[in-house]
This record gives sequence, structure tokens and C-alpha cells, in this order.
Amino acid sequence: MAEALLIDPYQPYAELYISRLYREYGIRTVALHRDWRSRLVLEPRSPILRSKAVSAHYMIPAEGVESLIPVLRSRHDVTAVLPHDEGAVWPLAQLAEVLGLSWAQPEAMAVFASKAALKERVRSRDPGIRLNQVAAVSDAAEVREWLTESGVDRFVLKPDDGSGNRGVAFFDADVPTPELDRYFETVPGAILAEEFVGGEEYWVNGQVDAAGEPVVTMIGRYDRREINGKENVEFGTHTLPSRAPEFAALRDYAVRVMRAIGLRRSPFHLEAKVDQAGPCLIEVAARLCGDLAVLTDQWQHGVGSEFIDAAVHDYVTDQPRPQLRLDFARADANPVAQVNGASDVHMVVGWVDGAAAVEAAPGFLMWIKKPKVGDVVLPTLDLVVKPWGLYLTAHSLAELDARAESVRSTVQLTPRDEVDRRARLAVTGDRLRRYWSARPRLYMLRALRRSG
Repeated sequence: MAEALLIDPYQPYAELYISRLYREYGIRTVALHRDWRSRLVLEPRSPILRSKAVSAHYMIPAEGVESLIPVLRSRHDVTAVLPHDEGAVWPLAQLAEVLGLSWAQPEAMAVFASKAALKERVRSRDPGIRLNQVAAVSDAAEVREWLTESGVDRFVLKPDDGSGNRGVAFFDADVPTPELDRYFETVPGAILAEEFVGGEEYWVNGQVDAAGEPVVTMIGRYDRREINGKENVEFGTHTLPSRAPEFAALRDYAVRVMRAIGLRRSPFHLEAKVDQAGPCLIEVAARLCGDLAVLTDQWQHGVGSEFIDAAVHDYVTDQPRPQLRLDFARADANPVAQVNGASDVHMVVGWVDGAAAVEAAPGFLMWIKKPKVGDVVLPTLDLVVKPWGLYLTAHSLAELDARAESVRSTVQLTPRDEVDRRARLAVTGDRLRRYWSARPRLYMLRALRRSG
């Protein structure tokens, strides 16, 4: 029986992929796991991983996923790979090439492991497209050299292969050298210096077919704010109406970028800034948008599971599929917001208020991450670390924004130590109340004894 490879199959989208592979194509999944702890904790929570839809499990050795190739060749008939999250794209693309799969596209996929290489590929294949200046840097001296050569007055440092807004920092050109030194000391790996682009930041989701033709399925705008001394933290997003002036420009720009990259048979998630000069690429990933956003994209267009099905089809085969059905009039009438919680403290959650009220309120669609007692919450510094998140809808963007702010004021997390302190005070107060309520009776007994 034909089989497909997934890495860490307990991440979002994995269960959807596994079920469709088995049900629609008769393809079983070979699950590859990065570390034992995650597997032991998360695998039991997903019953499908212990069903007939999954044929085998392997731990990825310290030597890397390539060391599994002899085992995969001798024991399995691998016909597809499905990179369902950022960290799986490049490893599975490498396996696809070595195993000779039709989906393999080494030149296009290699650049998704490096933001610098991706922008260089776009620039070389479409010289007229707008891109900001970038450079690979390894220390403060190289940053200074690049600033002198480029003339950039504000810039960003970020991991060249990162995701989720982790390790992203903003600087002016006159930043003190010790501050740059601290950045390189705390953020490991290859670092990209990138010219800062002003304006609002947007995302563009879509799918590229077997012929390399991109289709944009949804566009949205980020709600970026500052917290804990960190700029540009994602507090949420909301979808962009197709009649908005930025929509057509972003759609056409994204299609042009994806054509320049030359990606085939893959979903994509692109991020761009829009200023007075128009769109400018920030980065792009060869995968579905995170946080199960494709589910709300499908819901807005009223197409059931069509976008997920198209992604699975394109991973499995190069045969033609029906064009995606898009109903932007329906999507415009049902805008969606992602609302992310944020925290300025490190705590263990002892009490959650407001979750039930949010679920019962008009417009609630689904939780991305539902807060619960016992959760460990870290100070919010990036997209990965958030105490809770959800999707909601409304009839207009104004109503959507109002509901989003209402959610933020409704969901409240109380630290465990605060709950314990209140409990101790409540017990002490109860003891005091019982003590003082008993004193009049004691006085009466003593008075009777004296009078008797």
C-alpha cells in the first residue's frame, strides 16, 4: 500500500491530512517524530495516530532525517510527503528529492530554508519586483558594514530560517554596538539583516497548482502591537474585504512573487508590508497558514473542506484538479478576526474567567488555544507564546473590532499563587467568622455561671 511521510503528526493540520490520505487515496501515513517527550505527551491525544491510517512510527535520529532513508526504502512504499508545518518543509523536501517523488522541486524548495536565498531568487527571476534590501550577517561589524553600503537608516534582525516572529528585533542605524552584540549573543544561528519597510503588514494565503499557477484564497491585515519591550507582536488579524484598495495590489503582488519562486503543488502563506509605494515582501512559507486559518478561509467562501482537499491532492499527485471555488462576496459579508491573548508575566494559570461567556457570545467560531487551569504562561514576545487564541466573526469590520476588544476584556487569567492566596485568606476569614460568631454564646455561658 502506498504511504506518505509526515513529521510530528500531532501538530495542527496533521490529523486532517492523515484522515484524507487514508479515506480518499488509500494512503497510510509513516509518522516521523523529532523528540520523545513531545511524542509521549501528544501522541496519545490523537487517536488517529494509533489507527490503521498510520502504518509506522520512527524517531528521527540525531544524525538527521536523511539517516532514515535506507529504512524507508526497504520497508515502505513512500509516494508522497506532506509538510504541514514550517519545520517540516525543508526536511520533507529533501526526502522527496532523494526518494524520487514527483513532488520534488529542489531548486524552488531550497530557498524556503533561507529568507535571504528566497528574496535573491525572486529578485533574480523578476528584477522589476519591489523587494527590500537584505544581507546575511554574523556579528555587529558585518551589520555596520552593510548599513554603510546600503544606506539603510532603520532595519530588522531576524533568524534566516525562523518562523512565528521569534528572534525579530528592530533597530535604527545609530544603534549602539553593545546592543547589537547582545542580540547576536542571545539569538543563535544564521541571521538576516533586512531594510525596515513602513506601513501596515498583511498576509496572503493561497495554493499553487501543478502548472505553477498561484491562486489567492484570502488576504488579511495583522494587528501588531508592542508588549514587554518587543515591537510588532501579533495580537490578532482580520480578513481584508475584497473591495479594499490594498486587496488587488496584494493579490497581484503575491501571484507575481510565487511565479518568480517557481513553487508547484503547494499551499503558501505570504506576508507583505504596504506603504505609499505599494506592497513589499516580508517573507513567504510553502505551507498552509498556521493556527488552522485555512478552516476559516474555507468557511468564509462556503466551500467545506475544499482548500485542505486541494493541498492534499497536490502533495499526492500532479494530475489536474478542479479549480478552487472562491466567493469573495460571501467572504466579505462574513469577515473573520483572530484574537490572541497576551501576558506580561510568567505564571501558572490557577483560574480562568470569561471563557464560557466568550463561547456563548455572538460571532464566536472556535478556539485556537483555549486557556485552562494549569497552563504555563510566559511573557508574550512572539506568535508562538500566547496564553490563548480564538476566531470570531461579525457583519462588519467595525463590529468585528468591537467584539475582539470585548473578548480581550472578558477572558481573564488568574495566577495559581494568587488563587492559593485568596483561598488561604478565605479559609482564615471563615475561621475568624466562626470564632467571633461563637463569642456571644461564650459570654452568655460565663454570665450564667457567674449568676448561678
